[in-house]
Amino acid sequence: MPARRAIGLWISGIVGVAAVAGLLTVRFMPSKGRRAAQPAAPVVFDESTPLPALTQALRESDGRALAVLFQKSTTPADTPPKALADAEAAEWVEALNAVRTGFLKFGSYGRSSALVVAGRVLQRFGVEPAPASWAEARKPAADLLQIGLNDADLDVRVSALVEIGRLWSWLPGRPMTSAEEAQLAEWKEGFHKPVVRLLGDRAPKARAAAVACLGYLPVNAAAAPALAYLDDPASPDVRKQVLVSFARRPSLLTEDAILKHMFDADPTVVSTAELVLKARGLTQEQISLGSMIFHPKAAIRASVIPLLKERTDVDPVVWLLQLSRDGDEQVRLGAVEALASRLSPEAGQRIAEMAATDKSPAVRRAASKHLPESEKTAALPPLPGSPALNPKAN
Repeated sequence: MPARRAIGLWISGIVGVAAVAGLLTVRFMPSKGRRAAQPAAPVVFDESTPLPALTQALRESDGRALAVLFQKSTTPADTPPKALADAEAAEWVEALNAVRTGFLKFGSYGRSSALVVAGRVLQRFGVEPAPASWAEARKPAADLLQIGLNDADLDVRVSALVEIGRLWSWLPGRPMTSAEEAQLAEWKEGFHKPVVRLLGDRAPKARAAAVACLGYLPVNAAAAPALAYLDDPASPDVRKQVLVSFARRPSLLTEDAILKHMFDADPTVVSTAELVLKARGLTQEQISLGSMIFHPKAAIRASVIPLLKERTDVDPVVWLLQLSRDGDEQVRLGAVEALASRLSPEAGQRIAEMAATDKSPAVRRAASKHLPESEKTAALPPLPGSPALNPKAN
């Protein structure tokens, strides 16, 4: 009994010391006639490890397996991607499903890497001739990207936005049936609302990434929500991203909208706006003239009107129409006179609108002078007490 108590106290002492040290080593004492159990050798993953051998470790959120998968999905820059064979395609789909299972337990860096892998796998299915199993990759990839968009970590959200931006125009590398085309369109539409929601993310980096993501979306109506962030009050980086992402889409980002930012509070936004305007073919003189229309001082805005009258290299009516909506009465009065000297349907229509609806009586009178006699009475608002304000019942 004393011997047993001594052995028990010895074992307890060892366990206590190990707990204090933060390291517990358990040893199994071999019984008589048996060999001690040997510890299992650690699993080694490297580039030679086949994809099927990685799947179980990926399900268990093994970072080593994910690192090897990331490396396997990388295509050297000087090597064109190869089409997937049927067997290899099935292995990649299974790997994506395994990543989906283990995704939430990876660290933030691992989750970002997993999203990059999902995007790369889909791009491989875009190489002709793609196997018929391309559609099977959509579900795990969509799950990963949708979860990534809602991740608490900023960099993971940004990674999801980057990968989705690359997928708006993605197509499989094989002909599709009409049903497959409809399914693929629905699959892409599923990303749109979550991406638009991230335009309002509290982090400027995420807002800028959402703008860039929508900038790759070829459907104008669907990409348009990003344009509101050209006036993002909190982040010049977001404003610059709108300018860059929509620089080649004048139907969405107009020259007027760009010129307004020639007086942006941030000098880097100003320089970006100028570069975009030059890329669209405007000369430095045209940019200087156009920016005067949006100058903070009303006197400067009014001074550009006589300069526009003589221009032949630009359409003065476009900028005069802008000035006709200026907040300053004197600027609008000058615009009325300048529009009256331009014989065009747009100029005549705008003068009629100003004669009828401008908030300034002086502007309404000035505009009415340039209307045909038949339109002058109709353009003026009814006087107090006029029967027009008190129609009689029939």
